[in-house]
Amino acid sequence: MAYCSFDAQAFAFPKARESHRGVASRAAEAAFAPIERKVVALAEADPVASIGAPSRFARFFARWFGFERPNPLSDARLEALRRFAVLARVTGGSLPAEEVQRFLVAGFSLSQARALQRRAARPVR
Repeated sequence: MAYCSFDAQAFAFPKARESHRGVASRAAEAAFAPIERKVVALAEADPVASIGAPSRFARFFARWFGFERPNPLSDARLEALRRFAVLARVTGGSLPAEEVQRFLVAGFSLSQARALQRRAARPVR
């Protein structure tokens, strides 16, 4: 015997069902893969200095005092995600358009960028 699902919205409110699909597809588009969620979680502890290339003075200072900088990730896409997450955290979610564009060029969607910005703008409890 076959199973057929009849939800109440299919018959009563066809336009509401279409808008519900739009919300669900946007939420799925904003979802991150498990490895991407781990990168975002790791970026919570990374300092702003981990984003750019270290200067000669910074390398000397780190070597002299034994500080270690986080290494950039080997995957360029994941490194772009880490960079965006660190910048979003530091700026409270208000990033310049160039950074958002760089994030989009790396292969992420605008809804993923907005999700990270909303996460960074939330007050810490």
